[in-house]
Amino acid sequence: MRIKSILFLLILTGCMTSYGQFLQNGEIHGNFYVKSQVYNSDSAIGAKEVDEKARMNAFGNINYTNGDFSAGMRYEAYYNALLGYDENYKGSGITYKYASYKKDNLEITLGNFYEQFGMGFIFRTFEDQALGYDNAMEGVRVKFKPHKSITIKAIYGKQRSFFDLGEGIVRGIDGELFVNDVINSFKEKKTQITIGGGFVSKYQADEDPIYILPENIGAFAGRINVSRGKINFYSEYAYKINDPSKDNSYIF
Repeated sequence: MRIKSILFLLILTGCMTSYGQFLQNGEIHGNFYVKSQVYNSDSAIGAKEVDEKARMNAFGNINYTNGDFSAGMRYEAYYNALLGYDENYKGSGITYKYASYKKDNLEITLGNFYEQFGMGFIFRTFEDQALGYDNAMEGVRVKFKPHKSITIKAIYGKQRSFFDLGEGIVRGIDGELFVNDVINSFKEKKTQITIGGGFVSKYQADEDPIYILPENIGAFAGRINVSRGKINFYSEYAYKINDPSKDNSYIF
């Protein structure tokens, strides 16, 4: 029994030493933001009397990096959200957390992330505190470069909806190819061509008591970018299949 205890202590000490070295070799950075407003009526600008005299928006980001590994989180608090922001921003919690590992031509992210396919016609997640907008994904993202001229992205998860997640499950894949690197006749040309395309689908169970709604909605897009010196031409075509919802009065 004593030997087992000594062995356990040795293992524990080794783990704590490794963990300490892991933290010591890494970097921790972040930022904090607090904005509070006090409200008073002002007939000159049409500002009416409000019951809640003071409101506050606050958030803090903490990120840790160590070589190819990175992780972080963001805490947000709305007590209550400033006037002009959506009232669904109410309360506090950890709204963003992730762990990512990047090695050579492969990057894997678990948790929350922001991503965009092309110009974002079929898929774009981003955050803007000034607008009170954040539709970050929560799930898995994989980026892979099998060749220096090829980039492939794949995403799977759900999008943020205030302090919760949306009902739909989003799945997508996107690829981009730098033509000059793969076609010999283009390698020495001054004109550079990049082509790409993506596909995104959403699954959401049909629970409407009246309408029979499609549960799988897809969208695809193709794009091309041609540049020569100071001249650049970009074009993208996107198409989405029928997506009847309350927003469009259930139009097919």
